[in-house]
Amino acid sequence: MPKPTQFSMDNNINKKWDRIKTIIKETEQQLIEKETFKNKWYDEECKFAIEEMKKAREKWLIKGRREKEEQEYHHKRKKGEGRAGVSP
Repeated sequence: MPKPTQFSMDNNINKKWDRIKTIIKETEQQLIEKETFKNKWYDEECKFAIEEMKKAREKWLIKGRREKEEQEYHHKRKKGEGRAGVSP
């Protein structure tokens, strides 16, 4: 059986490496597309509603959990969860 030459071994390794790089790039592209699709519902309006909810909760906690602030927080929480597609 003839010994493989250095050139044929190098060529074989390069072909395998090129295949590995192609697979990695294809997988990366699929993951990027999947991630983009996953977060399409999260937009600036949703981000704003969540920030408002966080501010209302912080205000409610700082002011000693008064009923007015509690109601405001729960209202904004429902509004924020509705924007995010989460049921309250």
